[in-house]
Amino acid sequence: MWAMQEHHCPEQLVMKINALYLTVFTAYKVEHLINETGIIS
Repeated sequence: MWAMQEHHCPEQLVMKINALYLTVFTAYKVEHLINETGIIS
């Protein structure tokens, strides 16, 4: 387990960054939508 975490493949790193970006982007879009609908309502 620790050996796998210490050994960083470029593919694994890219996948982690993509997942993190998608999570942040989705959270931002959802928050933006909630704010917009809150203002309209």
